[in-house]
Order: sequence, then structure tokens, then C-alpha cells
Amino acid sequence: MLRRPSQSEGQKAARNFLLGERSLRAYFAGGNVRFLEDAEASFAALPPQDRRFQDARFYLGVAKTELRKTSESIAIFEDLRRGADKERASRISLQLAYAHIKNYTEHDYQAAKEELDTVAKNAAELGSDDLRLQAAAFGAFLYSVLAGRSETADREQKLLYAVEAIKRAESLLKEISADADTASRQSLRFEALNALGIAWMRFGELGEEATRAPSWANAQKYYNEALAIIPGSVRALQNLTQLRMLQAERSSSETKRTLLQQAKQYCEDSLAVSDQDQFPFLLLAGISNKLGDGKSALAYIQTGRMKPGAVKEESWVREEEAAQELLARTPDIPATDVVF
Repeated sequence: MLRRPSQSEGQKAARNFLLGERSLRAYFAGGNVRFLEDAEASFAALPPQDRRFQDARFYLGVAKTELRKTSESIAIFEDLRRGADKERASRISLQLAYAHIKNYTEHDYQAAKEELDTVAKNAAELGSDDLRLQAAAFGAFLYSVLAGRSETADREQKLLYAVEAIKRAESLLKEISADADTASRQSLRFEALNALGIAWMRFGELGEEATRAPSWANAQKYYNEALAIIPGSVRALQNLTQLRMLQAERSSSETKRTLLQQAKQYCEDSLAVSDQDQFPFLLLAGISNKLGDGKSALAYIQTGRMKPGAVKEESWVREEEAAQELLARTPDIPATDVVF
């Protein structure tokens, strides 16, 4: 039996919960990773006997997913879902789906799809438009990720994933006006716009040459619109980084360097918001290698490997070998300023 908290313990728990809520909101409004770390610490401090404990655990899971501690967040959400009613279980399933997507494995993509299918079914039974729209938003994001990151799909299947993401995201936007006045609706618009940016980026990468430029123009447009909703969004900034890298690959040497410098700036801007993820360091290592700066690439790799995230070892090795090859050819080139 849980001990009833004393008055002072209750007051401390209330302060921690309030601080956690404020910190989490600040992060999602465009604040940096320190807000996430504050939220994580505040929600983790609530004792099990506090009446807010279950809600604190939910928000703790949300914070951990954003901090790329997805194995911890998935365990929290699975535990919270046991015994929850259908509506609450569905909201937990949405967060489980997102955490699985951010693991970037085929197993997790399938797990995410199953979670979202369950939420869509529950939303219909409950008559909940809110749940239906959130499931649709995460579904669009899932298919956009599959278009770029699926390890089992061939080129044609990835193009189909991109088309599906576009269809789902455009359908969602038709239901949510641009002047939607609630934070939750603007968040859904962000998800749809970000998914459209990713899908069009991949469509340009994988499609016919004639479709490349207009597809990438669409991607730029949607990423810009997403950033207008959440300025400083790490996800949108890193997606723009990847867009510039793709454009650089198919550009003349004169334009290539400019595009790579733009990619580097987008990625550094994302690091100013959150440096608790391996992926931007991998991107910066790749950019540095393409710019002929092996020393900076190795510095990014060394730092990135110590961060949480889902970058596969072979990806680090590929960039490390490219950097070492550069240094073997041009050992005296100094590293550019590397900002962590």
C-alpha cells in the first residue's frame, strides 16, 4: 500500500509537475534541448503515491522519446497502457507509434503501423475526431519515413510510400485550416507539412530526372511552412539539411559547395536547439567529407558516437573511412571550426 504523501511532499510534487509541463511546452514551442532535460528530471521526480504520477509518467515518456531514449519511453508507455481505458490507451498508443518510428528499424515501423491501426479503429468506435486526426498525422509521417529509410523496400516501393504519404498528408491538411487557433491543430498541421516535405524530397530523389526540380521545390515549400509553425524545429532543419545534401549530389562543382555550406548551416542550427542525437553529427561528418575536411568529419564522428540515437555502426564506419582517406591524401588541411 502506498504511503500518503505529506503536505510538503505534495507541494514539492506539484512544483515538479508544473515545471515539467512548462518545460515540455517550451521545448515544443521551439525551445532547446535543455527544456527537455528539465522536463525529464521534473517528471521523473514525482513519487508513485502522488495523484499526478500516471500523467507524469506519460509526459516523461514523451520527453524521453524526444531525447532519443526510445527504449525507455516504449517501456514506460507499454506499462502505462496496461489497464487504461480505450481513450487513454489510444493516446498512449499514439506515443508508442511515434517512439517506434524514431527507432528506424523495419520491426519498429511494423509495430508503429499496428499501433496506428488500433488507434484509428478505437477513434471510430469512440467517435473521436481528435484521435482520428492524430493517427492520420503520424501515419503520414510513417509513410514518409518509409520512403527514405526502409531497408527492405526497392525503389518502386519507396516511391509508392512517398505517394501514400503525400495522399495522407494532403487529406489531413484539407481538414485543418491554416488559421486553426489551437495548439493541437497547429501541431497536426506541422506533422502534415513535415511529412509532405519528406515525401516530396524522396520523390525527387527516387523519381525521374524531369520530376526532380519541381519535387524538391515542393519539399522546400513544405519545410518552410512547417518551420513557420515551429521555428527552430530540429526535425524540419535536419530534413532541410538532407534536402541540400541531395541537391548538392546532383549539382555542378560550383553550386555544390554552396549547397553543402547551406546544409551545414541548417544542421548547426538544429544542434543549437538539441545536441542529444547522433544523426545530426553523422550528417555533419558527411558534409565535412564532401567539403574535403576529413579532420572535422572525424571530430563530428567522435562526438556523435557518444550521443543517444539510432545511427548504425556501418554508417559511422563509412564516414570514418572516407575521412581517413581524405586525410591520407591531404594531411595538412586544417579542420574548420567544429561547434558542439
